[in-house]
Amino acid sequence: MPAARAIGDNAAYLRQLIARARHERLGEQRAWLRLGHYRRRLSGGYLSEADGPAFFLSPEGARDPAAELEATLRGFFAPAPAAPREAAAAATSHRPAAGVREHALCRFPARLLWLHEQLGFDPQRLPAVACPDFQRFWDRLRPGSVTLVFSSYYLNNPASAFGHTLLRINRADNLALGERRELLDYGVSHSADVDTDNSLIYALKGLGGGFPGTFKVMPYYYKVREYNDYEARDLWEYDLALSPRAVQRLVAHLWELGSTHFDYYYLSENCSYHLLGLLEAAEPRLELLTHAGGVPLIPANTVKAIMRQPGLVTAIRYRPSLREQFRRRVAAVPSAQRGFVERLADQVEAPLPAGWDSALRTLVLDAALDLVDLRHARELIHKTSGPAAQRKQRLLERRAALLVPSPPRNEAPPWPELPHLAHGSRRIGLGVGYARAGGVAQSFDLRLALHDLADPPDGYPGLVQIEFLSARLRYRHGAGDLVLDDLALFRVISLAPLDRFAPRFSWKLEVGGPTTVAAARGQRRLAARLAFASGGTVALGGERLAAFAMLELEAAAGRGLDGLGPTPLRLGLGPWGGLRLALSRRLVALATAGWSWLPTQAPRSTWTLNGTLRWRLARDLALSAEGRHGSLGAEGLLSLLRYF
Repeated sequence: MPAARAIGDNAAYLRQLIARARHERLGEQRAWLRLGHYRRRLSGGYLSEADGPAFFLSPEGARDPAAELEATLRGFFAPAPAAPREAAAAATSHRPAAGVREHALCRFPARLLWLHEQLGFDPQRLPAVACPDFQRFWDRLRPGSVTLVFSSYYLNNPASAFGHTLLRINRADNLALGERRELLDYGVSHSADVDTDNSLIYALKGLGGGFPGTFKVMPYYYKVREYNDYEARDLWEYDLALSPRAVQRLVAHLWELGSTHFDYYYLSENCSYHLLGLLEAAEPRLELLTHAGGVPLIPANTVKAIMRQPGLVTAIRYRPSLREQFRRRVAAVPSAQRGFVERLADQVEAPLPAGWDSALRTLVLDAALDLVDLRHARELIHKTSGPAAQRKQRLLERRAALLVPSPPRNEAPPWPELPHLAHGSRRIGLGVGYARAGGVAQSFDLRLALHDLADPPDGYPGLVQIEFLSARLRYRHGAGDLVLDDLALFRVISLAPLDRFAPRFSWKLEVGGPTTVAAARGQRRLAARLAFASGGTVALGGERLAAFAMLELEAAAGRGLDGLGPTPLRLGLGPWGGLRLALSRRLVALATAGWSWLPTQAPRSTWTLNGTLRWRLARDLALSAEGRHGSLGAEGLLSLLRYF
């Protein structure tokens, strides 16, 4: 009878809590909506962005926040399961093992924290439930604070071309010791679970939400090795002023998200979007997604969003890439001795001149160690033994024998490249100009993302261009018509300065929709265009001046083109190159030229000569003067560009 009375008392107590929750309309409060990742629908009501059914206790939980709240309360007060649980989750995962029927108290610790704050229910009335998996997860992270990390642009992987963001959970024990041991902390990222190596399928599924996106937790040093070393990407770390309670909610909610997934959309619900959603769930006062810039959601906009929250960022730190570390290290070696750096990286037993002092030997050996890391980053990450590891070990032994500390390394951050200083990711432009074919013309430009070589350089690598969905419309007064002059689906240029120690190619890839091209007899035609070029770049003055030359192969197809044989497919081959001069942080000059040989086609060749002078008036406003001459004739354009 006492047990039955206790059950009856709990049932009455639960009804009181649900009645209070309804009266106070807790299911409509911002904090609860964010814990459920609910968004308002255009047709009315709510829909959760979480796409895994295990995230909900109510059959209507994905669409009814109030019903999910009441089901959560019922789940908290449900009796503890009598049957033994199945195998525990792996120690490196934050997801319950497949098939485990966990009690709601173990599945939803962040909901428990918030509902207890709102309703103040008696913890003694909750069932005695052990949550060993969650406890192991919590003990492993031991959260003390949170840092947002931006990893710079990496053009060799389409998924990372626009950069990447992750969170770092800083362990409380490291903070208590007053030491910064970031490599022992844990990184949190959200990414797609990719199931294909086919580039076309990857692109289609990534744009259409065909991959499940999940949160991953791993030691931060793994991410540093992947981004900093293997991919040679700089890391910018933004420490966040979250309260201890918010840090607890963040980690507890991260555990909850291990039971679900989100359909991954490359341009919207991507790595940055759900990290901001996680931060908003942890600290409901924050407004981050509304300041993230909309579609496409660029990782750099994540940083801008947190910077717009007064007092949220307490410190900014810079972790240079392995390539940048080596560049700074080898700069300290006298130019006459730099050849020994490369020799040691190839022949670890190569002798050094007897007349060298310990300081010079230290500089050369330190630089050689960095060069081995740079050249063999992939092998050193994935293999603890092997030729590269043995080579590095022998150099370490020679370096240790000197018994001389390394000189302080120059790690001064390149502050102009701070990602939150970048211009807006989208751009519109209005211009007026003259074209020989149509007289005075007005133009309208629109670009969905992100940056070209002449754009204001703050916040971006100076010699990188990444454009997605760029279009130009032109109204020609003489002809009285509105024409689509250019549409580029994707345009990427990577100018990698030649380096004797780690040679890299420069390259260009362009995928265009309807683009105006020169046809036979001086006519203009719209054609789809695909072009790839590769070559080299020479940079001077800290990359303020860059000269580049490449060999370009292009293909174009369109109605009215005289192509190969009877087809409208045109192939061309020829040189393409140019000069880029950063006169200041506000003024950039760019000149490019190209010639293409079209064998057995008409015309037999085409050529272009382009020049741009762009002056930044403000961070998101620029004045651009452009001139173009070539097979299509000569034209000039003066435009006002607005970034947003």
